[in-house]
Amino acid sequence: MIFEVIIFVALFILTFLLLSKYKISFMEKIVDNLAILPVSHDARLDSLLEMAGRYYAEKNYLAAEKAYLKVLKVDHKNSLAYSRLGFIYSHFGQVDDAIECFQIVADNYPNAASYYNLSMMLFKSRKFKRSAKALEKSIEMEETSARLVALARVYRVMGLYEKQIKTLKRALELEPESVSIMQLLAESYIHEGMKGEAEKTFKQILKIDPKNLRAKQALTTQTTLKNMK
Repeated sequence: MIFEVIIFVALFILTFLLLSKYKISFMEKIVDNLAILPVSHDARLDSLLEMAGRYYAEKNYLAAEKAYLKVLKVDHKNSLAYSRLGFIYSHFGQVDDAIECFQIVADNYPNAASYYNLSMMLFKSRKFKRSAKALEKSIEMEETSARLVALARVYRVMGLYEKQIKTLKRALELEPESVSIMQLLAESYIHEGMKGEAEKTFKQILKIDPKNLRAKQALTTQTTLKNMK
């Protein structure tokens, strides 16, 4: 009994670590979805945007912030400015300000990327329910395995394990040979006590990656537990 408890705790920790691999790096993964925005025909606005863009490209975020705020004085609904400001504020750790900016973009220029950006910042501020809703909207508009894995992570934090498994299974349908997704799914099965499904998934992993140590370890553990019984 003690051995089984130890195994369960170890697998739980491994699951957490695996999900952490999919943790979004907010500085690197926030989608800069601005190339598709309409071009301005206002010379002053274009000049301000060019200057702000130059500061932004140079990672001179303080100067870029001031420049984009000037843009908003000329065009108070400019999605480019709000989106870039959202990124800048996330860089500064001003999460609430970043959320406000990304929310404005999502409201005024709704697309998969804008909702994804919003969901990432909501997750960072531990607003998990709102983060899940924003991610769900993003996936409705453009479904990708990466977004599904991110949503599964949110569901896990919320304790919605059935939804987590369903979402990971859908991600695997989109990327059927992804060992990383299979492993996340297998660990989720273990967490829910679905040992048979976990075993099948680990065997599937070994067909693609015969040297996968985690799958070998898990299947050896399963055999050990069966023999003990």
